[in-house]
Amino acid sequence: MEKSWTVGTKYLNDQTKVIVIGITGREASQVVTETQNLYPGIIKAGVTPGKGGQQVAGVPVFNTVKEAISREELNDINTGLIYVPPASVKDAVIELIDAGIKVIYIITEHVPIRDTVYFYHYAKERDVTIVGPTSLGCIVPRIPARIGAIGGKDPSIAYRDGGLVILSKSGGLTTTTAEMFMRRGWGVYMALALGGDIISCTTFSDAIEAVAEDDNVKGLIIQGEVGGTYEEQAAEKILELYKDGKWNKPVAAFVAGKFQEGLEGVSFGHAGAIVERGKGKATDKIRLFNEVGKETGLVKVAEFYHDLVNCIEELGVPRDFEDSTPEGIVKPIYSTINREPC
Repeated sequence: MEKSWTVGTKYLNDQTKVIVIGITGREASQVVTETQNLYPGIIKAGVTPGKGGQQVAGVPVFNTVKEAISREELNDINTGLIYVPPASVKDAVIELIDAGIKVIYIITEHVPIRDTVYFYHYAKERDVTIVGPTSLGCIVPRIPARIGAIGGKDPSIAYRDGGLVILSKSGGLTTTTAEMFMRRGWGVYMALALGGDIISCTTFSDAIEAVAEDDNVKGLIIQGEVGGTYEEQAAEKILELYKDGKWNKPVAAFVAGKFQEGLEGVSFGHAGAIVERGKGKATDKIRLFNEVGKETGLVKVAEFYHDLVNCIEELGVPRDFEDSTPEGIVKPIYSTINREPC
């Protein structure tokens, strides 16, 4: 996707125009209605075969993607948002790619791994970016705009414009983290929920590379977990970019799941959160982040989730606004563990 925007990233920017596949479904129609109320104009069209001619919250519905984008008033659509059953995701992705859509979000859970492998390579060969499966979406408060349901009915409760980028496998935890930092004085430039499937079409490493030279980004939050090697790839990418003179941003990382060290073959929450054949351990991921931190001076690992705030503060990331936590309250408010800063 060629850069033609002034605010945002390739994942979501001030030129993003969305078509929703499966728009008439219960979940999709609710998200579209909320998004229309919050950010009118970003969703331009929807597709549900056999329901062309209908509308959802004022958004026109078509039978195919090709039919929608053939309309002159809709030919600026560049992003797809998929809300269809797992067995239909592969066809939806291919239809979007063949129609020339360059960024695709997959919200659907339980997409067959074989299908994901197929459309992952299909997209890579055509220079298409896919986020997901199981992504909750993306938000850029500065535009302001979002894709998907990230932030819920009132994103302003958690998301305020600032300089942090939050990358997380968990959609819900992405918003919780944004709220925690907002209370402490840091806002968000972009929050991206990558999804927690075994195969992630956009990885931490991909997103890191995309924001590496963006001056709007003052710090990076990485929320990982056990399973796979995406966190290790992220640490290695930071080190690689640093050595090439392309990375100078402070990074606070948290990897959940140290309690799972002896529980191989058991999936916890996300499909990809599983330790197999000794690989994917949280301790290995933490160790590598710490090693990169020692070499670069830019990475700190939070032992506990709420320590992410302490890490960003210690790394010297300036606040975007005043800390609003009341005096005498342990920070963050819901913290019950008395810990020294990381």
